[in-house]
Amino acid sequence: MNPSRSNCRHREGRRPTAKAFADKPSRALWTFAFCPLPFDLSFRLLPAVLCLLGLLAGLGFGQQTAPYAAINHDAVRYNGPGRDAGHDVPSLEVRLGLLLPLTGPRQAEGEALRCAAQMAVDEENAASLPGGHRLQLVVRDESGPWGQASSQIVHMVFDDQAVALITSPEGGSSHLAEQVANKVGVPVLTLSTDSTTTEINLPWIFRLGPTDAAQAQAFARDIFKNRKARHVVLITQNDRDGRLGGDAFIKAAREMSAPEPVRIVLESPFTVTGEIQPQLADAQAVVVWTDAATAGQLVPKLREWRATAPLYLCRKAADNDTSEAGPPPCPTCDTRDGSRWIAAAPESREAWAGFSQRFRQRYGMEPGLGATQAYDAVRILAAALGHSGPNRARLRDSLAAVSAFPGASGLISFDHAGNDTAKLTLLRIQ
Repeated sequence: MNPSRSNCRHREGRRPTAKAFADKPSRALWTFAFCPLPFDLSFRLLPAVLCLLGLLAGLGFGQQTAPYAAINHDAVRYNGPGRDAGHDVPSLEVRLGLLLPLTGPRQAEGEALRCAAQMAVDEENAASLPGGHRLQLVVRDESGPWGQASSQIVHMVFDDQAVALITSPEGGSSHLAEQVANKVGVPVLTLSTDSTTTEINLPWIFRLGPTDAAQAQAFARDIFKNRKARHVVLITQNDRDGRLGGDAFIKAAREMSAPEPVRIVLESPFTVTGEIQPQLADAQAVVVWTDAATAGQLVPKLREWRATAPLYLCRKAADNDTSEAGPPPCPTCDTRDGSRWIAAAPESREAWAGFSQRFRQRYGMEPGLGATQAYDAVRILAAALGHSGPNRARLRDSLAAVSAFPGASGLISFDHAGNDTAKLTLLRIQ
């Protein structure tokens, strides 16, 4: 008799069967693992055994049910240098860097953001900052080939000596700014809805507006719970923001046990054709997760093809329609005054009404959601600078303490990770 077999813990002449493993997994594992094997064969099988044990542990055979470590979002702080007066901006001119799309299909969006930010700077300078300081915008273009945005960010930080940066809703630009900010130590306010910018506890970035996940959940509740829709079409742009937003909506649908949405992916640049029309034939609702330029071409066609199906536009898609006919009329009156239909917290409704009126008087167009947030970003930085002075590290500390700021876009507070905690409201436009 082979001694290696006689010492096995299962009976002689009988090998563990698949049924035995299924019936008694822990006993079968024990039996298999401790059968002695010839020395050379044991070493040959060792990697396989280790892989098997790792797989079984991952399937729940291990005792540990929780991760051994987790990120503490309440402990996001900066404990490094830079707060002393030697790191203050020596000039009375305090520069704010603004990264925007100033060329290409998103140029109109970028111009609207710049207009709103400049109006905020002018208003803050009229009230004067402490110490005789004045704000100045430094605007650079994020458009162009890969690497363009990162180069412009570096120029704003080192050449322009910006005390803080504001980025557009473009998620890629916000991540590039985040990387530079964390290495150099400069605060960033981003208008991006990409929650991954604030998920890894970097202390230098703060995000205005709702996340993709919050928007997706709001859409899913209204579509699947309130409207009881079953056939939903999801249209996304083939870029990072489109993929993340689309994935968030599909996840929200699955969490509600709703049917999987039909997903249509649009290439950039997008040209309206009838190619996607057949996929919309039975749509009970259509969700659009693209940038504003693409949505501007797409929405009129969707209204033509599926006039009865409600359209759900993500914040980026509904960002900046600045045309005269673009802003929706007030549902309860005959005016096109957006202050009656923009959903803002009661505490900030007055701020919105005043901002929208001044914006129209100055530029002759209605401010979009992005312009409103760009205006708020400058005002928040100005208020924080009033406490911190022209110092990047102290400014970061002041931004982290922002709470219940009455912005034109809503009541703004930042949590410890830099997220805007304002409540999300779904706007219905007739």
